[in-house]
Amino acid sequence: MLLLTVDVAVGVLLILLVGALALRTVPRRADRVREAGWLLVAVPLPAAVALHLALALPQATDQVMFLVGVAAFAIGAALVLGADDEDDWSHDGDDSPPWWPDFERQLRDYERDRDRLIRT
Repeated sequence: MLLLTVDVAVGVLLILLVGALALRTVPRRADRVREAGWLLVAVPLPAAVALHLALALPQATDQVMFLVGVAAFAIGAALVLGADDEDDWSHDGDDSPPWWPDFERQLRDYERDRDRLIRT
């Protein structure tokens, strides 16, 4: 029962870590680093679960494989979520998106036209 409690606690911490990593901003990473992150997310933890289901491993080995898989998943998530997209305007140093000047112009035109209609 103690191992189940540990597994649940590790799972909750993993979810919180991935959520925190998704909210942070970091500089763009190389594509190879991002690919390595995807491999760390996609392989170790599912492999540990598959081995648990397929083989009758000793409980200590099974637990270590699960915890290593969770750690690899967390590291992979950090690498994947730390990479930003090139077309993401929020990391260019400018605080406004590229469509903002056009939007402001259209809004001013709308307000000016609306004020004319109200006055007449």
